[in-house]
Amino acid sequence: MTATAFERQLAQHGSPALAGIKPANIITFSAKDDEDGCGLRELTAIYNRRFQGQDLAFQLLCECPRSRILMVYRPSLLEFHVKHPEVKAVLKQMGYDTGRTEVMLKQLGRRIRESRLKGGFPHEIGLFLGYPVEDVVGFMENKGQNYLYSCYWKVYSDVERAKAWCRRWEKVRDGLLKVVDSGRSIYDMFYTETVA
Repeated sequence: MTATAFERQLAQHGSPALAGIKPANIITFSAKDDEDGCGLRELTAIYNRRFQGQDLAFQLLCECPRSRILMVYRPSLLEFHVKHPEVKAVLKQMGYDTGRTEVMLKQLGRRIRESRLKGGFPHEIGLFLGYPVEDVVGFMENKGQNYLYSCYWKVYSDVERAKAWCRRWEKVRDGLLKVVDSGRSIYDMFYTETVA
């Protein structure tokens, strides 16, 4: 995968976390993306070095046979989010060791790998991505049915809040895509000028 293609994927699917308005995003890459140019593992290491000290991290959660799942996250926001009492209670109930965020991410990665082998996905990932607890729990209880609205997730509670969040995320995404498509890097966008 080329650095340009990687940046475009980051802009397309990771913009809210990159901009710090969401604790995390995940991006799914095809295993074939590892065949051209740099491998995803190498690009992840490069970007972690590039953004070191900027409260931005990149972690491969799963290197499955057909796909790779990368989490883009703001460590301070993610830590704050998963320590929220309601989030922490749900994660603890699901068997997560809620003491350290790094440990929870390793557990999440393991659950993703195990779920993918069975053709599923661990729905609690929504808690790490900053989705409202009531929506994540609603999704699990309703098995993905009976939702009130759908954008980036299935909404079971506050539809107007969800619509506002989706609009904001899309605005940030569109702005970052313009930056990347103009040939500038995401790093330059965030760390050489003020982000609106």
